[in-house]
Amino acid sequence: MQSWIDPEHQALTRSAAKALKENAVHNRSGLPPFRLPQVAQQVLAELLRFVSAGDTAPALSLGEKLAAQGLGLRALLGLSRSLVREVLARLPDRAPGALEEAARVNDCLTLIVDAVAEQERREIGVQRDEMQLALERAIQNRERELRRMILELSTPIMPVYDHIVVLPLIGKLDIERADRITEFLLRDVVERRTRTAIIDVTGVPAVDEEVVAALVRATRALTLLGTHPVLVGIRPEIARALSDQSAGLAGIVVLANLQTAIIYALRREGLEVRGSPRPQRASAHSYRGR
Repeated sequence: MQSWIDPEHQALTRSAAKALKENAVHNRSGLPPFRLPQVAQQVLAELLRFVSAGDTAPALSLGEKLAAQGLGLRALLGLSRSLVREVLARLPDRAPGALEEAARVNDCLTLIVDAVAEQERREIGVQRDEMQLALERAIQNRERELRRMILELSTPIMPVYDHIVVLPLIGKLDIERADRITEFLLRDVVERRTRTAIIDVTGVPAVDEEVVAALVRATRALTLLGTHPVLVGIRPEIARALSDQSAGLAGIVVLANLQTAIIYALRREGLEVRGSPRPQRASAHSYRGR
């Protein structure tokens, strides 16, 4: 093969460089155009070596190296087609074994193409996995944000007077929602410097032991922050669940309804509500003044 290809080496290198420049748009930014003649020389050097030695490992290694440098698969395919045409056009008619050697050129180019294609496949797989992971994270973050917004909208903390807020709970309570509600409530009472927080559970159809324990923890936390908790709207089934937590409810006022609780809170602020009877507590738990 070298007996007739050596004189054509420079011409084939120029043809390879030209093909690479024509397909430079398919390369990645890491491979600048001024390096394309060097890439063409590397490919031609490997062709000569492969034709004489037939070792596939260096050809595969060159393909991986060129892919890492940024050579695109479509650019390499354009180079391969151009070189095969050039070799066939320059092939001497009577050279012994010339067609077999031309087939070796094609084999070598195929090995380089395969290596670049495999490298691109791996890189695309990594990029796909990273994009999938980023998308999943974005979806999870969005879902958490939506849950947070829904929870805030479904659990409004309403100020009814200076230093008095009402937290009306509506719908089913689970432990996660109860903990989130407690978090929002504690943050809000600190910001508002709340002295009385009324927790209205009239709209809660049922609770389990974990939710009851969460309510008790919330009232204790309010007390530690200097806020006086008041529970209202206790249904019979909730009262039964709360009875097991009576020690934790010591010192917490439990009233029959929201109106009574608001009047109670206003009077704690030193305001007299005319035309309204003194609020009657719905349980025997005593209030411990601050």
